[in-house]
Amino acid sequence: MRKFFMCFLFPICSVYAAYEDHHAEGWHWYEEIRHQEVADEKAHEKLGSQNQKPHSDPIKTLQNFKKKVEDLKAIAVMQPTFSNVRAYMEIQKILLERSSRFAQKWIEVVYLRPELDYTLKHPISQVGRHVVAEDQKKQMEDNIRALSQTHGLFFFFSSKCGYCKAFAPIVKSFSKKYGWQVLAISMDGTTLPEFPKAQNDNGSASSLGIKTLPTLLAVEPKSGQVIPLSYGLSTHDQIEDRIRVLLMRRAP
Repeated sequence: MRKFFMCFLFPICSVYAAYEDHHAEGWHWYEEIRHQEVADEKAHEKLGSQNQKPHSDPIKTLQNFKKKVEDLKAIAVMQPTFSNVRAYMEIQKILLERSSRFAQKWIEVVYLRPELDYTLKHPISQVGRHVVAEDQKKQMEDNIRALSQTHGLFFFFSSKCGYCKAFAPIVKSFSKKYGWQVLAISMDGTTLPEFPKAQNDNGSASSLGIKTLPTLLAVEPKSGQVIPLSYGLSTHDQIEDRIRVLLMRRAP
């Protein structure tokens, strides 16, 4: 009987001894995880100190830092473990802190050197944008009036063209607003209510390459310069916008 108990207890003692040596099961499981967390914390502290270490070449430092951010992001996305995600979040925090310091210094410089403030001439507030838009509109209208002093309007139409009939009142209103002289040219020998004194085409349409009706051109009589303002039906605003773009292209 004694031999029986000795044989029975020996394997139990061996298992218990192995259990005590490895601490891998039972209530000891948390110790291994805690050791890993401590190791991770030390590794991340080292990473933070490396990122904050000054470098003689700021350009290379920034390039290396950006690469580190992208690398950690890629690792966190492709291998989203607790450690990888935390590493990316920590370097993101460093990036945000540096960005915040830069933004604060930017504001300080703008306050002390207002001539460097881009928003003085290009405001971003709603009120400021409205003022700028009004100024630009007035400048555009002045430029169009100046152009009307040297150029006349050629309006090619046909009474059988529905778009021409719809476009005629717009051309009339535009010419009155800016003081343009309009030469209405009929392609079928008829007139429109807005232009009862329209002239018949004498070959001008062919020489100017007119293939679409209605067509509106600005023509400088002395030099023969031709500026296309509209092919087909356009609104009042569209004509103004096209003149603005063309004037910008002509500006030195």
